[in-house]
Amino acid sequence: MTLFAILLALFTERVWTDIGSVRSFAWFERLIDGQQHANHGVLGLILIIFLPLLAVVLLQLVLYKIVAGLALVFAAAVLLYSLGPRELDREVHEFLAAWEQGDEVRALAFAHQIQGVTGTAFPITSPQRGVVEGILVAGHERWFGVIFWFVVLGPLGALWYRLAGLLRERALVRAGADDFEVAAMMLHHILGWVPVRLTLLTYALAGSFADTIEVLRSDAFHGGRDWPASNQRLLIRGGLAGLHLEQEPGVHEIDAGNRQVRAALGLVLRSLIIAMAVIAVITLSIWAA
Repeated sequence: MTLFAILLALFTERVWTDIGSVRSFAWFERLIDGQQHANHGVLGLILIIFLPLLAVVLLQLVLYKIVAGLALVFAAAVLLYSLGPRELDREVHEFLAAWEQGDEVRALAFAHQIQGVTGTAFPITSPQRGVVEGILVAGHERWFGVIFWFVVLGPLGALWYRLAGLLRERALVRAGADDFEVAAMMLHHILGWVPVRLTLLTYALAGSFADTIEVLRSDAFHGGRDWPASNQRLLIRGGLAGLHLEQEPGVHEIDAGNRQVRAALGLVLRSLIIAMAVIAVITLSIWAA
């Protein structure tokens, strides 16, 4: 059922060109604002996430009792909703088209959307490098991480990871250091730890295997003091290694070029195909046994 739900969700995302318009999490923002008085560390985090996750579990159980097929459709719908929420490949193509046409304002708007998941800034005179890094991180945040937790916990896991990502983005925007925001960053970091490293394995298979594995071997267990950004740094370093792009510390004005932007998107898409192939093989092996 898991494999069918993932394939159905990914297929629907491919053919539904305006899927981003229905992936609204305004209700979650209102929930956070409404519980602002209770946002105290881990307890506040639990209070905010508990209700939507409980609703998903209860609906899944009820639909499964009625007709198993309805539970499958519901699981695929929750996964489809949890992916993204924006379409990475469309944003990349829009950025490239705008930059090549000389429309820097429009290009930079898409660049910020793509690169925003890394939590860092880039110079407006050379946004391609930031876009490349953003693609490598967004591939995990928008696809791999959500799919991993869907495989582990079903629709509950997919929505859990998406809500954790939204809480992290909110914490980055607010740039605060209160207990609630620290808890939100910690939750996202913990949920992302395993899928980030599995994503790097697919980057290795889709790109330069030896270079990516070397990054994974040397940095996979070294988060450092800046632990909230360690997963993102690992994705960037490993992805750049897979693309044969060396990251120079402290240098952000490197012009990666549109060709490298396309190469980064190609790496992520090939990695997604590899991940689906692995899930299919595991699923068929279980069925055969």
